[in-house]
Amino acid sequence: MPRKQVLSDEALARALGIYAGMVGQVLNNPRRWLGVDEEPPLNAGLPARVLDAVRDRALGEVTPSSEQWAGQPESRRVDWWIRRIAVGAALAAAAPRFAGALADRIPLQAALGASAAGLAVCSVARERGMSAPPDWVPLLARVIFKRDLATGISAQVPTAEESEDQLEAATKDMTEPPSHMAALAQGAQRVVRTLWRLGRTLLDLQNLFDERPRGGLFARALAELPVVGLAGGWLDERGAIHKAARQTQRLIAGAVETGR
Repeated sequence: MPRKQVLSDEALARALGIYAGMVGQVLNNPRRWLGVDEEPPLNAGLPARVLDAVRDRALGEVTPSSEQWAGQPESRRVDWWIRRIAVGAALAAAAPRFAGALADRIPLQAALGASAAGLAVCSVARERGMSAPPDWVPLLARVIFKRDLATGISAQVPTAEESEDQLEAATKDMTEPPSHMAALAQGAQRVVRTLWRLGRTLLDLQNLFDERPRGGLFARALAELPVVGLAGGWLDERGAIHKAARQTQRLIAGAVETGR
């Protein structure tokens, strides 16, 4: 088998800088990009109302869009993001698994998983006081791709306006999510489409996708099966998101202890 081409630190930092800038806009406006705080219409059927109740119970009434958000303890804010990303983004990343093992041949599959875990990295870092997207790039490299960027490598993150434009532009030429995802509620579809946009920015990093966080062996085995692979894929990506969040917390805590 041919050896994989080694991606330079500069190329990795460049791709992650673009990704971090886009994630910054997603986290600044979660209602728009992640579909939080959306109530079902008055004429919604029983299933929609039940799902809304489940969502409210899982996420609570205090969200980043709430006035009470800033007054919440840091740990509670971090946990909210992890739950939100695990519920929505993991589903988006698992969507191609409807095809079972065939999903491994879809380049976007791994990119979606990496971008979902990356969302967890950035949101945890943001709530822990690292609010500048350039600061997320070394964390993303380490947690998602097990790479320590060389000293002196700095990420060029687009401006907020440029990142917003990139998110908008991605809707015009993006590959559409699988058609069966249309059965999801609008909020869930919004998460899927946002992950689709973010995942496309990581496609040039395909040689590194084997290093991304993954869930347990059982979930990964289940994900190889047709149809039920969707459930296995969701468990796989959910586990990956929790792993990425925990490692991010450890890295930030370690940096604080050493005064870095």
